[in-house]
Amino acid sequence: CTPCREGTGWMMRVMDRLLRGEAEIEEIDMLWDVTKQVEGHTICALGDAAAWPIQGLIRNFRDVIEDRITAQKAGRMSKVAAE
Repeated sequence: CTPCREGTGWMMRVMDRLLRGEAEIEEIDMLWDVTKQVEGHTICALGDAAAWPIQGLIRNFRDVIEDRITAQKAGRMSKVAAE
């Protein structure tokens, strides 16, 4: 259904940007908002199953994600270390 079709694509693209070191800190909040728009708004459990791990990552490791983005932007983290 639409929340999964659109939401999982957005989640994947932002997570890919985080992995590649191309994300901005503001995208963390956008990613959180997307997961909340998907969670509980789908016909089956796929939306929840896609949203919850990302919500847990942000809830428990937001400071690490922000530090990683900052380090990548400052050139203090190589692409190899980012993977």
